[in-house]
Amino acid sequence: MHHVIVGNSIAGIEAALVIRRRDESARITLVSAESDHPFARTAMMYVFCGQLRQADTEFYDRGLYERMRFERVRDRVVGVDCAGRRVLLERVGALGYDRLLLAIGSAARRLTLAGAYDGPGVFHYVSLQDHVALDVAAKAGLRAAVIGGGLIGVEVAEILHARGLRVHWLVRDAWTWPVALDRDEAAIVEAHVRDHGVDVRAATEVTRLDRGSALKLTLGVEEPLEVDLVVGAVGVVPNTRFLVGSDVALSVDGGVETRADLSSTSVPDVYAAGDCATVTWADGSRRPETLWYTARDQGRAAGAAMVGDSVNYRRSTWYNSAKFFDLEYTTAGYVPLAEPARRDPTPGHWQTWFQQHPNEAASLRIVAKDDRVVGFNALGRRWSTEVWLRWIHERRTLAWVHHHLAESSFDEEFIEPFPVLPSAILHEGA
Repeated sequence: MHHVIVGNSIAGIEAALVIRRRDESARITLVSAESDHPFARTAMMYVFCGQLRQADTEFYDRGLYERMRFERVRDRVVGVDCAGRRVLLERVGALGYDRLLLAIGSAARRLTLAGAYDGPGVFHYVSLQDHVALDVAAKAGLRAAVIGGGLIGVEVAEILHARGLRVHWLVRDAWTWPVALDRDEAAIVEAHVRDHGVDVRAATEVTRLDRGSALKLTLGVEEPLEVDLVVGAVGVVPNTRFLVGSDVALSVDGGVETRADLSSTSVPDVYAAGDCATVTWADGSRRPETLWYTARDQGRAAGAAMVGDSVNYRRSTWYNSAKFFDLEYTTAGYVPLAEPARRDPTPGHWQTWFQQHPNEAASLRIVAKDDRVVGFNALGRRWSTEVWLRWIHERRTLAWVHHHLAESSFDEEFIEPFPVLPSAILHEGA
């Protein structure tokens, strides 16, 4: 049995390991044009800042391929011949398979403003190749515009600022990162980033890019902004362009349509996992999960399905964390978001408790339904998602969580506990 896995990041590698543990004789080939060794994409910003080496981001030792008898093919996939059971490669030609896993991740969403074709001075920051290109171009003293108000945007603003560039962070939405933060939380982030010397402009539409001796951005009706380089950080899309026109069914957003066992809905013996797979979320919607740990879990599930196990992938309760400009971000459970694509919360008595720390760039938002806590969102302090998830599963009340809140703190003992004050805001509804 020949298992071909396109993509050697966390989803692909975990699938390959599951297959090898279950089938010592299987032929397993991993195809990637990006790198020889799997690495943690989320750690690339630390490589850019000089805090880590590229090798430090590799989450398995370099002897893994030989030890597990994985075959490595360094090439770019340009198509899939499902009828002939072949992967079409840019240089090598074709590679036959018995079962195929598409673990091809995501790619940067391209800027759509007039004049912003890919070319000199315009960058993105998703792939290793994106990282290398920006690393070469970003010189101290240059002027940079980061377009996009999400997590990639703030991280790129941070690494460019750390290198000594003058950074303008341009956000089209009314506030930064609206898929994760409400207006009050975003105000904390924006003030914190400005305090570090970054020019943060929310509710700013970039309409045009003109090239000359400098890059000139047109910002709505404002005066043009001249910079030396532009980084598009307007999200990611499934890296499935080469599948357009093939027998592999894609969703509207470009993800591979999958069944519960992560097999393709349209082609036998083809599977998908990670950022490129369209799966069912807890709210019933279908879209990719662009998280490290869900890619890991999907890879393991897909690998089990490929060796014949009965698999029904369903993600556990949501959690995530990040850190930017030394500001911690932690979330767990269900926190209703402002993004229009999200479904309305299910019927019930919804409450949102919000407390901003009186002396720090820190806040805590707790969401409850029918007096049972269902979600947390926090800035500025370190919290245990493990404890929060346990409280959610135990269906603890808001009052109980307030009383036990210090038990979920990850901060050092000499830091005062996060306060629960009478001035906290309690919103009715979601």
